[in-house]
Amino acid sequence: MLNPNWSKTELDRVEETLAELTPQPETFGFLVYPFEDVWSDMKQLETFKHTPEYKRGEERSDAKLLEKTFTDMAERGDWFSEDELYGEDPDYLALITYPTSEIDDAFNHIDLIGMISNETTGHETVPFAVDLTYNTDNEKMTKKFRWKHVHGKNANAPEGISEFGESYTDEDYQGKEVQRTKPLPLRFREGLKIPGFASAKYYEDRDNPWDTRYDKGRIDLMPRFVVGYSTDIADTLSDGKPNEEYRKRYGDQAYDKRRREYRNAERCAKWCTLYECSEQASNIRYMLENMSEDETKWMQPKELEKAKKQIVAMDTYFTKAIEVAKEKAQTDPDELSAMKYADRDIVRQAIMNHSSDTYIGKSWQ
Repeated sequence: MLNPNWSKTELDRVEETLAELTPQPETFGFLVYPFEDVWSDMKQLETFKHTPEYKRGEERSDAKLLEKTFTDMAERGDWFSEDELYGEDPDYLALITYPTSEIDDAFNHIDLIGMISNETTGHETVPFAVDLTYNTDNEKMTKKFRWKHVHGKNANAPEGISEFGESYTDEDYQGKEVQRTKPLPLRFREGLKIPGFASAKYYEDRDNPWDTRYDKGRIDLMPRFVVGYSTDIADTLSDGKPNEEYRKRYGDQAYDKRRREYRNAERCAKWCTLYECSEQASNIRYMLENMSEDETKWMQPKELEKAKKQIVAMDTYFTKAIEVAKEKAQTDPDELSAMKYADRDIVRQAIMNHSSDTYIGKSWQ
C-alpha cells in the first residue's frame, strides 16, 4: 500500500485528472464498434467488479497514483533523454502517454499506453503498453509476465458474448453464491498468443482528439513492459514536490529536506524504469528472434513481422536512452547513486528475474 497519509482531497484530484483523459467505452458504440459488442464488454466488466478477485479500495487507488507519477515523470522529466537524442530532428515527436480504459486495464492488463516517433522507429508511431506494479509476490508477478497477446474473436468464437469472456455463478468456501468470470478460450481469440505483447480495444486520445497519433479504437499489437519500484519511492513521489505553501507552513529546513527526498526518489524511479524497460525489450527481442518454426507456425506472418519490427525499435530506443543516462551519471554523484540504487530495489529485482525467466527461459510454455 502506498502512503497512508495521502489525503482524500489529493487522491480525488489525481483520479479526476485521470478520469478526464480515460477512454469511456460507451462512446465507442456505433461509430467504432457495434453497440452490442460494447455492451457485452461493459457487462463483463461490471460482473468482474463483483467477483472476489477484483481489486478494490486502496490497491486500486495506489495503481492510479503510480499511473499519475509515471506519466508526469516520464514525459515531463524526459527520462528517456529524447531532447538530447532527437531534439534536432524536425520530424521527431516526443513520448506521450495515455491512460487506458477500465476494460483494457482489467482484461488486457495494461495501465498506460506510450507512443514514440523518432529515427529509431523510422518516424512511424510505435505504441507500447505499460503495466505498473509495486508488487513482489512471486505468484502475482509470474501471472503478470505470462499474460499472452490476444485481441478480438475469430470466426469460430461463440456469438453474443464478450471477447473478454463470460460470467458464471459459483460457490465460495462458505457455500455462498458468488459471481465469477472466465476468459474466452485462446482458440477463439486472434493474436500471437505469446507474452511480451498486448492489445487495447478502447484507445482514445481525449486530450487532443483533433490531432491524434492513432485512430480511436483498437491497437491490436504493441510491446508490453512491466514497470515498478519500491513503495518507499512511490510514496515519496505521490506526495509531490513541496511548494511555497509547504515552506511557509513547515519552514526552510523541512522544505529543503522534502525537496531532496523527492528529487532522489525521482532519480531512483527513473533508473528502475530505464533498466526494466531496456532489459525486457532486449529479452523479448531475444525470444522472438530465437523462436523455432514449430513455435511460430500458427502465427500470422504479418503480425509476427510487425511484432519484430516494434520490439527492435523499442530495444534500440531504450538502449540509447540508458547509454546517455549512464554517461551523464559518471559526472553526477546523485545520478550515479540512484543508478546503483536500482540494482538493489526489490521490485526492480523481481521484474528483472521474471523477465529473464519468461522470455529467455520460456517458462510460459
